[in-house]
Amino acid sequence: MEPVTDPALWGVVSIALSAIVLAVGVLYAVMPSPEGALPPVPLDAEEGFTYTCYCCPDPVRVTIRAPQAHLVGRAPGGRRQARTEG
Repeated sequence: MEPVTDPALWGVVSIALSAIVLAVGVLYAVMPSPEGALPPVPLDAEEGFTYTCYCCPDPVRVTIRAPQAHLVGRAPGGRRQARTEG
């Protein structure tokens, strides 16, 4: 058996292997990681419930508090919502 010495074949093989390595690298880079994952927000949490958020480099502990009177009825950004009575 004689070794394959065709330069075009080796060029195609090297380009194909490079494309496979690049594709695996891209897939690895876009895979979710525990450090970047956002935890689900507990929607039915009661007052006093504490959970840990791992969305930052250091874990953050969040405790659910009762709504405060001065914040109720305010729109995002601190503006008071217009109430229409009809």
